[in-house]
Amino acid sequence: MHRFHCTFAMAVTAATMIALAAPAAAEEVVVKHQIEKDVPRVEVRYGDLNLDSEAGRDRLTNRLDSAVRKVCGSADFRDLPAFGGMMTCRDESTERAYAARDELFARQMAARERGESLALAGNGGGTLAVLAQR
Repeated sequence: MHRFHCTFAMAVTAATMIALAAPAAAEEVVVKHQIEKDVPRVEVRYGDLNLDSEAGRDRLTNRLDSAVRKVCGSADFRDLPAFGGMMTCRDESTERAYAARDELFARQMAARERGESLALAGNGGGTLAVLAQR
């Protein structure tokens, strides 16, 4: 019975993610192929942002938060195991996403101090990956 609920919940989550990702893809995030089977992954673009400004850095953080919500899905708070799993996924995925963001900011600062552009510092094409922690 538990396996049915997990499978059903994953199917509903996947369908919801696909439905929600389409409108947002043009602006902020792109859902790409998955590295591992059944692990949702969202690529967050930042090439259009001025990361030297506070507004640009805040916009990137908002995009990462949105991507975490997409990869971890949602759960009814009355279903405590599912809700707890979703919250754990969000916490751990956010921690990893923010660590990648902070590393990007550190590379950007180091490149600026050396008089280089971020492209020379190896920015990975202007995207950060957000993967669900399951």
